[in-house]
Amino acid sequence: MALYMTQSMTSANTERITYYRKQSQPHVSHAESGAFTQAAIANYAQFNHIQPTAVVVGSDYRSGQGVPTGGKVYEI
Repeated sequence: MALYMTQSMTSANTERITYYRKQSQPHVSHAESGAFTQAAIANYAQFNHIQPTAVVVGSDYRSGQGVPTGGKVYEI
């Protein structure tokens, strides 16, 4: 079974999106998890037509997960 990193993003007056990305290995490096979070911020900002600084990064980052279900999810 593939393992994924998951992270939610939100901002004022926008819908929460949970992003996910397939991990390259079972234990993710800080570089890989950081790149994933930055990609999620950039995508969320572009999708909602807001500045990246307006994105609120959720405190729910996880690795070693299955594909998230429920709510709005997006693979990056």
